[in-house]
Amino acid sequence: MSRIHKLPDNLVNRISAGEVVERPASALKEIMENSIDAKSTKIIVELELGGIKQIKITDNGNGIQSDDLTLALDRHATSKLSHEDDLYTVMTLGFRGEGLASIASVSRFNLTSKFNNSNVAYKISSQFGVISDVIPAALNYGTMIEVNELYHNIPARKKFLKSETTEYSHCKSVFERLALSNPNIACELIHNNKIIYKLPEQDLLQRAAMIFGDDYAKHYFTLLETQVDGFSISGYVYHPSYIAKSKGVQYVYVNGRYVKDRVILNAIKQGFSGVLHHEHSPEYILFIEIDPGDVDVNVHPTKSEVRFKDSGGVHSFISRSLRKVLAGNIQSNDSIPDISESSLPNNINYPPTNIVKQWLPDEFITNNNSYSPIANSHISNAQELFVDNYNVNNNSSSNMNMPLLGFAIAQLHGVYILSQTKEGLIVVDMHAAHERVILEKLKQQYDEDIIPAQQLLIPSQISISSLLQDVAIRHKNELIKLGFAYDMIEPEQLSITMIPLLLDVNKADNLILNVLNELVKYGNSNALAEHQEELLSTMACHCAVRANRQLSLPEMNALLREMEITDRAGYCNHGRPTWFRLSMHELDNMFMRGK
Repeated sequence: MSRIHKLPDNLVNRISAGEVVERPASALKEIMENSIDAKSTKIIVELELGGIKQIKITDNGNGIQSDDLTLALDRHATSKLSHEDDLYTVMTLGFRGEGLASIASVSRFNLTSKFNNSNVAYKISSQFGVISDVIPAALNYGTMIEVNELYHNIPARKKFLKSETTEYSHCKSVFERLALSNPNIACELIHNNKIIYKLPEQDLLQRAAMIFGDDYAKHYFTLLETQVDGFSISGYVYHPSYIAKSKGVQYVYVNGRYVKDRVILNAIKQGFSGVLHHEHSPEYILFIEIDPGDVDVNVHPTKSEVRFKDSGGVHSFISRSLRKVLAGNIQSNDSIPDISESSLPNNINYPPTNIVKQWLPDEFITNNNSYSPIANSHISNAQELFVDNYNVNNNSSSNMNMPLLGFAIAQLHGVYILSQTKEGLIVVDMHAAHERVILEKLKQQYDEDIIPAQQLLIPSQISISSLLQDVAIRHKNELIKLGFAYDMIEPEQLSITMIPLLLDVNKADNLILNVLNELVKYGNSNALAEHQEELLSTMACHCAVRANRQLSLPEMNALLREMEITDRAGYCNHGRPTWFRLSMHELDNMFMRGK
């Protein structure tokens, strides 16, 4: 066995390049981050053959002093750290001093820079790790870096690069991520002499619109910067119903750095729980600020992974913040997407325009939680719940006092409520809407420990498996909190003595079996607390009015009034929309009135 010896610096740089510079996009990321750290206000990126042939980046930042150019290509040399303590308070994007050295070792590399008010620019080159002398050069300002023929000297590594199209796609994604998080910097992207992006200095919403399309400047909820326990979050969460035709907008930045973190992703998923259909993924642009001492960014050379000192606190803060912003109702009709033809069934001849919109005006936002949910699936006492000021029998006489969801005029196939509004027509999925109304009320009652229950005169007896029997015994107190009471009259035989007041007696057996099965799935003793939304959603689904139930006009109007004061009323518990609107203008266009 040979003796231990120190590897040559050039070989060390190439080994490092295997981690730092996986592909052209990796080199682009490292260099653009340096440009951002250099206080640039304009960055121009030029690519040839997807970055495989050339990556050229020009900025107007502070530049590099001529005496430091050689150090710039030296491994672990950086201007961003002075001593060990700085490593735990990093606020710059680059800091490890690996990027340029690694890139220069596997490419024909040129670095030209003019430091601030210097009269002369200087240039240093590297031919696959062989570094030249520093010489004067022509450059008006800032820094220009050229990376040519990446991995040309390492055929074994170059063969792992993909096609021009694939590598360009990765480069474009890196450019978009950094441009999105720095809208105060003008950014340009040019590929094969074609201008792809020319982004001026602008605000975040304008930048998102220019990258992802104009619709992304319309269909969003705003997270205002909120400071809680040392954490803050800001940005945009995109409208759940718009996600069906989205572009995969999922961006999270921690202290300005784009990251992929399981804690954050899980918190976002929980934040969207109850308003997002299972076939869709949440969409967001989120900026999380945290004390640099409470987050470790020095986990991996790519710097895309982080570790939090208090991951539980971060998770709770993010999920709470998202739940809060999604709990409110949609603030204007500009915040709702058109439902395009492609999303509608093919066997129906819809008008050729995108005519259907769903929205909830800001008057829906209310702190009034004193209402009572519709009593049960038969919507009993609905007339008492109906607001006296709204005259059902005269609902077309005046638009002045018409409520936001209007007045019911008919029921369609026992499934949909048709309602006349000041603007036109609203179609409501009665089961989906009632389901949301009940869920929000159950959540409030559960938090207040007052879910009302009804004693059964004749207990209902059901057979259960030994597994469900064990769950029923272990979680009995938790189920009492949900409004259920029961006794084990013999092995694998359950006698139900009390059920939630909202529940139809005939549905009690199926519901308790479903709840027990879900407790089996969730497993631990804190299942109800940890999976409250899912369990209460199951109850709400069973309690809600079913399709083909014929409702009277007062009953339909009672449901509409409940929707108007219920959070998240635009979506059922599974993320499906509860209602759509057709304005008179859209209806007139359909029938070509006035044309």
